[in-house]
Amino acid sequence: MKKGLFAILLAFASITAFAQRPDANATPEQRAEAQTKTLTESLKLTEDQQKQVYALNLERGKQMMEMRSAQTPDREKMRESMEAYNTALVKILTPEQQESYKKIMEERRGQGGGGGGRRQGN
Repeated sequence: MKKGLFAILLAFASITAFAQRPDANATPEQRAEAQTKTLTESLKLTEDQQKQVYALNLERGKQMMEMRSAQTPDREKMRESMEAYNTALVKILTPEQQESYKKIMEERRGQGGGGGGRRQGN
């Protein structure tokens, strides 16, 4: 169960990062704000949760920006960063929000929005 939820959270983080990129040159602050807004609307985050999620998104955004700007991006470090993000996010969400989050991720994955690089054939 934990591995399944973790995989879903991992996929959501990937999807969120891509889905909230209307401008590829957005700052980490802009990305964190957009990602937090999406999660707030989807999961009905409280004000306190919004602050925590924004801080989490901002921290990860800065880390990812640094990693992407390296001449040879370290995919392993990126994956570790994503895992740490997902672990921290789960701690912020209530059990009900975690279930909603899981359902949202399953729906997105079913629409071909999964971040795993695999596509289901029709």
